[in-house]
Amino acid sequence: MDAKELQKWQREKAKELFDYSHTLLEAAKKLSEHHMEEMEWGMKNALDSAKSAAKNDLAKLKDLQQDAAKEAAKRATVYQKKVKSVLKDLSETAADETEKHLEKVRSSLVTWLEEAENKMPAHADKLSKVVHEMSTTGQNMFKEGRRIVNDVASAAEKNIDDLVSKSSKKKSD
Repeated sequence: MDAKELQKWQREKAKELFDYSHTLLEAAKKLSEHHMEEMEWGMKNALDSAKSAAKNDLAKLKDLQQDAAKEAAKRATVYQKKVKSVLKDLSETAADETEKHLEKVRSSLVTWLEEAENKMPAHADKLSKVVHEMSTTGQNMFKEGRRIVNDVASAAEKNIDDLVSKSSKKKSD
């Protein structure tokens, strides 16, 4: 790799890192916004409870606490979905970038093998085919692994949602 190619490659990598850091910053911003919403709601609820307690309005305090408990369960579910959405977008971006780089590596390896076949001794084409098949299999395994991880995450989310809905039904009874 000559100096110009190296500089070009370094610029590409710097741009990728900058873009990814921007993506991470946006994800952190979204997570912070969601977290702030929940903190503001919690502070408002605490203030209302404190006011009722200060007035010795125990009936209103009890009602506030019951309403807050119901609302907290709903808000926790919404918060979980918002956070999951941000993290899913982030992980998909990372997986897409990884897949792109794996494809580049595989393509470079295949190109090198095709060029090297002409220079290798007889039967080297068999080695070339094995390496080519291994790289293709590796890429397919990455894609399949990514699909499995997404399926497991979806199943876990469904189980959590089911558990939360069962829990909230028991509380309301």
